Amino acid sequence: MNLNQLRYASATAAEASFTKAADRCHVTQPTLSNGIAQLEEELGGALFDRTTRKVNLTAFGKDVLPLIDAVLQSQGELQARAKAFFDPQHQLLRIGLSPLIDMRLLTQVIAPYRTEFPDVDVFFKECFLDDLDARLEKGQIDVMLCPFLPHEPTARSTFSTEIYTEELRYLPARSSAMTQVDEGAVLLSQIADDTFILSYDGCGLANATRSLFSSADLQLKEYSGHTMSYHVMQEWADLGIGSTILPGSRISREFRDKTCRVMLAPQHPALIRIDALWNRAATYPKHISAFHQHLIERAPSLVRGAAAA
Repeated sequence: MNLNQLRYASATAAEASFTKAADRCHVTQPTLSNGIAQLEEELGGALFDRTTRKVNLTAFGKDVLPLIDAVLQSQGELQARAKAFFDPQHQLLRIGLSPLIDMRLLTQVIAPYRTEFPDVDVFFKECFLDDLDARLEKGQIDVMLCPFLPHEPTARSTFSTEIYTEELRYLPARSSAMTQVDEGAVLLSQIADDTFILSYDGCGLANATRSLFSSADLQLKEYSGHTMSYHVMQEWADLGIGSTILPGSRISREFRDKTCRVMLAPQHPALIRIDALWNRAATYPKHISAFHQHLIERAPSLVRGAAAA
């Protein structure tokens, strides 16, 4: 296999179309299709279901896609590190992200910074929280974005600032008594008897869900299985395995109409808070310190503007 084949597969999964994926990769559709076919032959299974008009991932494709994306991301990190090593004047901003981060919103938050610092190469690295913590401590990233967990104290050496909050939405299991929600919202106490599918702990969502129930003095009933995929969480709920709670940005289009807002009390929606963290004691170059200040001073108003648009 080669990197081009992996890019073709990742683009096709994102676009759900061979034609759009080929345009995105700047190749012809036959070139892309042949590359994916060669990759599937080497991996030993089909990545995409080609029997419908829309191109969908197979179960095998859903299982290996995170690994494909991780390889591509590591290749980008290698190129950035090599460029920074051989060109000391090269300005690089390394942002570590929990998989829970809304990239659409984040790109709008950092757009004014990129306009002010057009020569800075912004590099994103998506990792689980333990990996993010280690990378920040070792100076391998300049800032990390992750869920704020009130019961987990921030290290003294770390500065944190709130970037945005996002409403949580409830997707009932097909077998749940709350399958029909007419008001578009449900109190957390009304769904406390459900069994909930949680994500793998690494992204912060599972702990945020536990904290949500704990803050309301409610007992969370956890499904014994876990998944690393937000889409799989929704598919399992649709199959009746359990209910789930996700930020609105992580709800797939096909399930959005089946979800509703989670309320702690009337007029008080359940929120997940996303913070930016960096090393308090570290000495950062001017362009990185400017980004930190940008997050403190401008991120909240930029988020409000994006939400109102």
